Amino acid sequence: MIEKDNLKLKQRYSWNNGRGMHSNRPFFGDHLAFNRHDGYQVLHLINKLSTQLSGVLPSGKIEEMLIFLPEKNLTHIQAREWVIRNWHNVMKTK
Repeated sequence: MIEKDNLKLKQRYSWNNGRGMHSNRPFFGDHLAFNRHDGYQVLHLINKLSTQLSGVLPSGKIEEMLIFLPEKNLTHIQAREWVIRNWHNVMKTK
């Protein structure tokens, strides 16, 4: 399980939204809007992908990919599907 200290770009995220990782139940629904600037949501997405794909994925790569996530409002499940579809694509900053 990836934690805040494991994130490569943790300083880019907002961590002061009052939500915590203290509950044993998911607190971000698959059909709710995903915010790539919210560190807790990024952590949840990375850990959910790792569980879904039965392995530990390179969290740094996922974080870098999220920079290129389309600006339109995507749900959590759509954001995960986007990462899976684009996993082998080369992402380049402008």
